[in-house]
Amino acid sequence: MAETLLIAFVVCILIGMPISIAMGVGALVAAIFHPALNPIIIPTRFVGLLSDSYLLLSAPLFILAGNIAARGGVARALIDLATALVGRFRGGLAYVNILASMFFGGISGSAVADVSALGTFLVPQMVRKGYNKDFSTALTVSTAVVAPIIPPSIIAVIFAWMADESVAAMFVAGIVPGLLIGLGMAVPVFFIARKRNYPKEAPPSLAEFGTALRNALPALMIPVIIMGGILIGLFTPTEAAAVAVVYALVVPPMFYRESVLRELPKIFADSARLSGVIGLIIGFVGAFGWILTYSKFPFMVAASIAAMAPAWWVFVILVILLYLFLGTFLTPSEIILVTVPVLLPVSTAVGVHPIHFGMICVVASAVGHITPPVGLCLFVGMAISGLPMEKLIKPLLPFLTAIVVTLLLISFVPELVLFLPRVFGFVQ
Repeated sequence: MAETLLIAFVVCILIGMPISIAMGVGALVAAIFHPALNPIIIPTRFVGLLSDSYLLLSAPLFILAGNIAARGGVARALIDLATALVGRFRGGLAYVNILASMFFGGISGSAVADVSALGTFLVPQMVRKGYNKDFSTALTVSTAVVAPIIPPSIIAVIFAWMADESVAAMFVAGIVPGLLIGLGMAVPVFFIARKRNYPKEAPPSLAEFGTALRNALPALMIPVIIMGGILIGLFTPTEAAAVAVVYALVVPPMFYRESVLRELPKIFADSARLSGVIGLIIGFVGAFGWILTYSKFPFMVAASIAAMAPAWWVFVILVILLYLFLGTFLTPSEIILVTVPVLLPVSTAVGVHPIHFGMICVVASAVGHITPPVGLCLFVGMAISGLPMEKLIKPLLPFLTAIVVTLLLISFVPELVLFLPRVFGFVQ
């Protein structure tokens, strides 16, 4: 059964079918050719998986909140605050790029939304100030990796749903790794900016800093409301996402004198399109995974991995290598959905805490946003700058290295991930 499923899946991939569709077709072929299964199981699993999870509803709501914020003056206010904080240093706009991504990631939870919202302003601005276009684009693409790590993270929501873990615990666990990745990317910026003598921004006066901070506070309240409400038990992650949508609609006209009403049809269409893609992936992967589980294939794979990795650190290295490889042709959501059912039992068996393992998976899969040939953020950056992919590979390498080094650090120092969840009582 598993053989039929995997053969059909590989054939579909070889003829150019999208990964998620290939999974659905493979599941259907396996159900047709094996009498123990009924093809009606496939749509049943597809619909049932999506309709039975209240938690999954938070993903499209976070996407919607991020898209509204991106078009409502929020991104500009965050960029202005970041400029006031770090623009005075050599290569100031590069540091602004990193800090603004960290701010905006706390609102959208989506790397693609981050590149779209910030890149359309920052890349042209950096080029006008004398920064190389390939450097500016590569940095903008790379900083977006922070968005799905700092809460609220859509990938973390999917992992928590798959692993039956607390979303709040996953959100809190992502704070330190997100900050470390931002700091890690500042290291190559420091050396490149000095080598190329990139400009500094004029230091703001106290009044200018106060204005930037005051303008950004309404936007910064979005992640505060989301995390604060979840941590004190005021609402669930899904309810927090709904509150974020309402707040994102209110902020632009009230504080930035910009209305998003005219753009709402496009915002809803874009959000529905991305949410639909995620839903389609989840549905097809659910059917695919159910047949694999029915055939006992994941248990055999888990046993093989456990035999290859008797120590937890060997297992972690294998997972990181696997995720970096899969990220070259799968989206982070697909990677999480396909691998977690197989790898989570092994991680528990070798002594890796589920929340620690989850954050390793989230960070390692997020790297796939910027790795060729199918990194979504890479394509958005190419569209913004007009540069071909081959022009961005070399400038990407220093930032990709910084992300991977940080990934190794949080993988082999578990307390960097587990410290805050322990403080908030999510982990014993």
